[in-house]
Amino acid sequence: MFIELVDALRCPVPHEESWLVASATRMEARHIVDGTLGCPICHAEYPVKSGVVDFRREPTAPRTSGDAPARDGTEAMRLAAFLGLADAVGFAVLLDDWGAHASALRELVETPLILVDPPAGVEGEPGISVLLSDGPIPLANGAARGTAIHGRATQRAMDAVRITRSGGRVLAPASVALPAGVRELARDVSLWVGEKEPDPSPLVTLHVRRG
Repeated sequence: MFIELVDALRCPVPHEESWLVASATRMEARHIVDGTLGCPICHAEYPVKSGVVDFRREPTAPRTSGDAPARDGTEAMRLAAFLGLADAVGFAVLLDDWGAHASALRELVETPLILVDPPAGVEGEPGISVLLSDGPIPLANGAARGTAIHGRATQRAMDAVRITRSGGRVLAPASVALPAGVRELARDVSLWVGEKEPDPSPLVTLHVRRG
């Protein structure tokens, strides 16, 4: 887990939002390889083992392999283009089986990547952090510059929109309905890409002075 990205993580337990506190027992090149992330609100602890942060309520459950897409450069190039990863600013999130393309994508872009529930066998490496979660995506609202939703994450589409910043890109298979708050930019037979719209401004009450 890249240490600079810890500030974007959030405890998935419903309560007042707070950052997590990292305690590392082994680090390599500013990555937490082994350690613990703790919540100062509910005191939950989440282990970091071999660079993977486990937020699951049942951490002993095996990771599913899913139907991982082929690891070829073509899909990585599409991810880079559709998510607009032209620089190293911020980070992008790849959900589920999109994580199979993370290594190829990192060869093309400098943008740090967070993989959430990638296929079994996909591990973290420099520039790539891995989170396991069986609940809400453990990231702050508007934290990511772009998010790629996989077909298995249809039920998490709105949560994926939540973690994406205003103006950020959201990518998903054509079978996934366009979530509220996302403006479609382009679509082909297999994918659509959209832009997260700004959150509506709160109503302003005007007080009229009389006399």
